[in-house]
Amino acid sequence: MRRAGAAAIITIVLLSAFAVSGPVQALPTQPQPIEPSASASPVPATPPQDTLAGLYSTTSMELVLLERRKGARTALKELERRIAADPRLAGVCHAIAHDLGHEALTEAHGVAATALAARNDVCGGGYTHGIIEMALGSSKHPARDLLTVCAPSQDGSCFHGVGHGLMFATGMNVARSIDLCDRAPSRMLAARCGEGVFMQLFGSDVSGGHAAPGSGHQTPDTARATCAKTRSPYSANCWFYAPTVWLAAHPDNFAGAMAWCASAGGPSGRPLCARGVGSRTIKYHPDDPSIGAAVCASAGSLRDPCLAGMGSYWSVHHKGKVPPSDVCRHLGGAALEARCLVVTQA
Repeated sequence: MRRAGAAAIITIVLLSAFAVSGPVQALPTQPQPIEPSASASPVPATPPQDTLAGLYSTTSMELVLLERRKGARTALKELERRIAADPRLAGVCHAIAHDLGHEALTEAHGVAATALAARNDVCGGGYTHGIIEMALGSSKHPARDLLTVCAPSQDGSCFHGVGHGLMFATGMNVARSIDLCDRAPSRMLAARCGEGVFMQLFGSDVSGGHAAPGSGHQTPDTARATCAKTRSPYSANCWFYAPTVWLAAHPDNFAGAMAWCASAGGPSGRPLCARGVGSRTIKYHPDDPSIGAAVCASAGSLRDPCLAGMGSYWSVHHKGKVPPSDVCRHLGGAALEARCLVVTQA
């Protein structure tokens, strides 16, 4: 599995009933140049601190400066090297990759296709997402440009970035953003767009950079209320990203996040929320799957979606070079491994 194929696993089993509403226009063969917004400049001003936020700020600034000197490919390779050297970066590297995408679009004078030429899906495709969110976020015609900004590849990772960009373009209006996601050229791309919408809303990389003006302060209570009123099928995306709000307030308390899912989601939301928790254990600790294994093993009826979530991000973390089931061999127990193999290959 390659690139966007791996990333699409996050939603493919969740949104099988996804229905696209509204007409889809014919797609041009080349994306149109879109001027980036100066307000979207990613370079943080936060001084270095002995925290994840400080690590994000310092690393992002250093790599953006490297990108300006030697280009995006070099900066992305350096990001990969630093993640291998410092596992703490795993929790904020997606936001750093967003920042590198912002800078690449600026260097490309707003032409997304030019910036995407250096594409590297390290850190869950954050570089692509950053390019697309900035391009679309500054568009005066997002309903039109969302259909062209990812051309010609039109892959899922790019449309995840479209979701981020629509939130900027609509002033963080969730209802308007998901209405625009309906215009994607396929059900799967609409689902990936929905991912970006709720990842942006809930600030999944809260230690670095994803917050947007107008997002407000998200809490577990506001996240639960938002997901409860979000229309199907986008409610699946909402519940998947909702536990990141809990984890923002309680870093690394995955057991607490799972308990919150068990009480917050209702019959349809609970397994999706649990899947999100399993995914975050790998996103924040890709070097130690035993953390997620312990959480999933203690999750009761939510064990299977938790394991599926671990597998989904495991494949994303490895840029699609391994299947989700590969995580199963790292769980440290024969019974849990056997169950993992079932749910990650379903």
